[in-house]
Amino acid sequence: MVNTLPEIGFIGLGAMGGGMARNLASLGFPVTGYDLYQPLVEKLVAAGGSPALSPAEAARSAEFLILMVVNDVQADAVLFDGGAVAALRQNGTIILCSTTPPKYLADLRQHLDSVRPDIKLLDCPVSGGSIRAAAGTLSIFSSGPVADLEKADVILKAMSDPLYRIPGGIGMGSVAKMCHQHQAATNIITASEAMGLAAVAGLNTNDVYEAVIKSIGRSWMFENRGPHMLKNDYLTVHSAVSIILKDNTIVTNHAKREGFPLVLENTAEQLYITGTHAGLTKEDDAGLVRLFIPKQQPDLIGNLTLSDVKVGKAGITIDTIIDLFSGVHLASTRECIAFAQHVGLDLRLLEDIVNKGAGASNIFETTVAQFLSTGDVSLKSVKETSQILKNLEAAVRKASELRQPVPMASAALNQIYYDIAA
Repeated sequence: MVNTLPEIGFIGLGAMGGGMARNLASLGFPVTGYDLYQPLVEKLVAAGGSPALSPAEAARSAEFLILMVVNDVQADAVLFDGGAVAALRQNGTIILCSTTPPKYLADLRQHLDSVRPDIKLLDCPVSGGSIRAAAGTLSIFSSGPVADLEKADVILKAMSDPLYRIPGGIGMGSVAKMCHQHQAATNIITASEAMGLAAVAGLNTNDVYEAVIKSIGRSWMFENRGPHMLKNDYLTVHSAVSIILKDNTIVTNHAKREGFPLVLENTAEQLYITGTHAGLTKEDDAGLVRLFIPKQQPDLIGNLTLSDVKVGKAGITIDTIIDLFSGVHLASTRECIAFAQHVGLDLRLLEDIVNKGAGASNIFETTVAQFLSTGDVSLKSVKETSQILKNLEAAVRKASELRQPVPMASAALNQIYYDIAA
């Protein structure tokens, strides 16, 4: 039987890209893949794909060229220096799945117009991790000309569940991913801050984890990263510190260009940079918890899974940890929604994206529902604000008594004060 599925060139076969490419090959798509690291190409071949020795070779026979490289610098390198653009067939389509600054899409389109105006460009960043990539269930935020999106629909649907079509033209997919990553980035570092406080207080860290994921303070990131912390395993890299720092920086840089204040996101960025200076760049981002525990006790989180302490130092309890999570998530939600509104992203669409994605938290879900119901994105419109603020004040005070740094919680406290006073 003749294969009628479109030919695909795929560049970037790392943890997520490799899973995406192998999934497409398993579904019968003719996939030719390239990566600098040859064993990754061999894994694709074993799954039914074909090897390429250069970006140009991956692009040469392709109707669609998918890029899943680290950043915009690598995208330019493979497309132009690597010859992929020159090699791509007439009227071919580039599907950029990498996370890049929204502005890059306009720059790339302009560059293509100067050398290959026949080439179509789709902005389709993804979220969901390596497991969902291999299963074809990533969240994909697609944007671009409607006719071109429809032509690529069979490929995009094969890689995603859900597949979002973001209105507003090229670059808005990256805007949607950027706003989602605001929540992902603040939640990851808050998980480390909170678990660090629990450990320094002497609480049973396993009990803390089990209680938080069943509480109002739950986030997808803590539920996912917590087990890594409990095992003291930061060398098995599910998502490296370098990746979340890159994503976080895209958000803060865009906000600076827009002249929009993001106090929590900038606080998170500084903590990620601190992690790189501590030598954690290539390690799992759950390992950032070591920024919040004594250097001479790097295994403290896992060692406290058998602790019998219910009320820790400075009177800190599991409820204190839940209160810290809740307060930071509240302030972060407000900041994210205000930013999304400023950059022109539909808030109901963002609500669905975050609630179904890695940026999800119980506070985001309940708070945004109230924002949308009232039409008021101030925390004064959220019925839980007063109690969450009171609880966060107590949590920060107890951390101060313990001389334990809680920069995200402190920033959140000030942001809530500022919002309700405005």
